[in-house]
Amino acid sequence: MGDARRPGRRNNAPIRPRRRPATSVPDLLFALATAAWTMALAFFVASYTDENVTAGDAGPVLARIFAGALAISGLFLGLLGYGLLRDETRNVDHYLFPVFLGLVVGGLEAAIFLWPADQLLLAPFALLILTFRPVRRGFARLLHLPRAGMA
Repeated sequence: MGDARRPGRRNNAPIRPRRRPATSVPDLLFALATAAWTMALAFFVASYTDENVTAGDAGPVLARIFAGALAISGLFLGLLGYGLLRDETRNVDHYLFPVFLGLVVGGLEAAIFLWPADQLLLAPFALLILTFRPVRRGFARLLHLPRAGMA
């Protein structure tokens, strides 16, 4: 009739104990989602304004399909990042800098993609290393920035 659990200390606190803090993965997902949305917007606008998107009549239609696919994948990346935040959904640090970085990466990537420079196509994604919190903190210390701004 005994209970299989070991007797331990009982937690009667009126608030839940905090779980582990979120990792840098949601920050990376927010940056990738924003980059995808930025690229989707650029390709959608280019499909109407640039006749040289690709050769032939299929080019603008393919650019719009690609923009739609990027927008949908960006939505799911953002939702996945939000789900991985755990208890830190109201912490602005997880949104502010990654979204700004995603705008920069997406803009650079769309410009390189629309201006055919295939040698540089993966270069903007190197900036995503800044989404990881230890790298951001070190970078902020190096530039003597306030902690709340970058870390």
